[in-house]
Amino acid sequence: MKPRHRAPSRLDAVCERHTPVVLSGMIGLWILVFARFLHLKYRYYLYSDIDCALFVQIVNGILHGSLVSSIRGMNWLGDHSSLILFLVAPLYAIARHPMTLTVLQCVVLGLGALPVFALARRALGPGFLPLGFAALYLLFPAVGYTALYEFHPEVLCTTTLLAMIACYRADRLVPTLVFAALSLLGKEDVALPVGAFALLTLFDRHPRRRVYAAALGGLAIVSLLVSFAVFKPAFSTGEVDYGRMYLQWGDRPSAVALNIARHPLRAIAALFVSPPYDFDTTLKLQYYAQMLLPLLFLPLLSPLTLAAAVPTLGTHFLSWRSAQHTIYYQYTATVTPFVIAAAVSGARALLARGREVPAAADAAPSAGRRGHVLMVAVLAASVVANLMFGPLVGHGMLQLVGAEEAIAPTGKDRALTRVRDRMMAELGRRDSVVAGFEFLTRLASRRDVRSMHNTIGGFHTFSTKPYPVPEGVSGAIVDVSHSRLRPYADLGTAGRFGGLLRNNRLGLVDVAGDVMLFLRDAPDSVEIWREGEQPIANPHRVVFDGQLAYLGDELISTAAPRGGLLPLRTFWRKASATDSLYVLQLSAYDAAGKAAFSTMRYLGYMLHPSGTWPDTTMVRETYRLVIPDDVAPGTYMLGMRVGRKADLDQVLSEPDDPQVRAQNNVVELGLFRVTEP
Repeated sequence: MKPRHRAPSRLDAVCERHTPVVLSGMIGLWILVFARFLHLKYRYYLYSDIDCALFVQIVNGILHGSLVSSIRGMNWLGDHSSLILFLVAPLYAIARHPMTLTVLQCVVLGLGALPVFALARRALGPGFLPLGFAALYLLFPAVGYTALYEFHPEVLCTTTLLAMIACYRADRLVPTLVFAALSLLGKEDVALPVGAFALLTLFDRHPRRRVYAAALGGLAIVSLLVSFAVFKPAFSTGEVDYGRMYLQWGDRPSAVALNIARHPLRAIAALFVSPPYDFDTTLKLQYYAQMLLPLLFLPLLSPLTLAAAVPTLGTHFLSWRSAQHTIYYQYTATVTPFVIAAAVSGARALLARGREVPAAADAAPSAGRRGHVLMVAVLAASVVANLMFGPLVGHGMLQLVGAEEAIAPTGKDRALTRVRDRMMAELGRRDSVVAGFEFLTRLASRRDVRSMHNTIGGFHTFSTKPYPVPEGVSGAIVDVSHSRLRPYADLGTAGRFGGLLRNNRLGLVDVAGDVMLFLRDAPDSVEIWREGEQPIANPHRVVFDGQLAYLGDELISTAAPRGGLLPLRTFWRKASATDSLYVLQLSAYDAAGKAAFSTMRYLGYMLHPSGTWPDTTMVRETYRLVIPDDVAPGTYMLGMRVGRKADLDQVLSEPDDPQVRAQNNVVELGLFRVTEP
């Protein structure tokens, strides 16, 4: 039976007439909105990983003829084969600013709506539906999260992979191969989806499927050989070992592959569950819901298209790293194109059952009323999904965990920004710097910049190779209480941190909260620590775990403005040998007993943990608590809870004082007032 042809509806006719304006308007608005949040992240030091800084340094190095990354501590081609950065470098040369890369990523992602539109128009005909699918792509939560999380070359491949699929569907061989090649330049991992797509074309009805399969498969094989047979052996000497992500499968790549082959059912199960870790199982199941719900599960109607993403999904879900089991990072970049393309094919399959889409897609004048109803339903599902777990307006529903990096500043971020700006000005143009995560992006274009987390943790990033204490450093700037840095600390951190300061003659010149600035050949001009017996203004002895004795405190000032600093001293003594780092939670409680704000930090600023204290000697720590900008003026009680570090968590310590235990383990340090600035 021949399909029924319908005259274009008024909606389709209007959409077709105004397609250029509507499509460009949607893309432009999306880019502007996300670029605004990228600016907020940069302005308020909200980038909290090495990735953006790393690629800024790499691209800047390309322009200066260097392939060595001081942040990574190696030739970057031994880390990832992101040759597309050679194409990005000339664009960065026009505007040498970190936001050039993040905005470029945003623009390229936004332009991904164009191949989605072309793909949908070919499959579903002109009018409302292809514009709807372009909107669905722009609203797709995973796309938004990848746009906002640092910068990664493979994120650019979301658009090029979509273009590859669209050109294949249009039977344009050369553009298909060009976009496939561009995708393969993004990262060595992209060979998996391109190779899988090549294999799956053999099951298609495409007249030149063997040609496409051979050409695409050949490109993928060449990419793998260049990455793993040339670059990695030549440029990596143990600074990175991604095989450690699969330790539950084997201690080397060959053992991992062999165990997966021996236990295929276990490998398939690992795509959905992580026994006995219920937490990670929930993350995996939420991942599928978050990828499919915004498209009303249409991709499931095109399993062949969706299957191209399975190898990539396998590399993520067979890993123990829970970050790879969420949509908040770059890991969806090469999965999203096949999910979106499967949704288009799924819509075509669904509507074809009612013969509203003819067999020859390019002959389709309209998808008809059922197509419009379907698109409205999918758009509604997308809006609901964004309200539930979207990157901009999500309410935390269906999210066991959320994105690590904030996209808008809190009151504390605003207060800390003034502190960080001041210290960056004091740091000046010194070009050999060790820095905390949030400072790296701003410093990445300097000659020699290294990340403090390697010194704190003692190893190269994702490696068992020890990280040497940096030499020739002219300055160090770090927030030692930063939530992303704290987990790297261990009992050896004080020695490595102290070695960094001694070896490079770094003196402490500024402190606010736990943000610290050290400069070469500068005397220590700010006191944070003192040993020796001295009077205590407010004595109160509490012993924690039988190891750590709190002796009392002194509020140097009982008033501080919003956005200002509240200086205080706490007094301590080692009651017995300590076997842990100790963590303090300082909280300001209002008259109703509700915490207005809190901060977590290591006792001793990571430099002076209790394990390094002289036995029985009193020690005094001076701290300058940062008052967030958004705290209401009034009187607050400053409380302190003490905990021990255990792996990546902090475990509350047991106080020997019954009154403190009755107060939910909160030691009251005194009253203070927050005033207007």
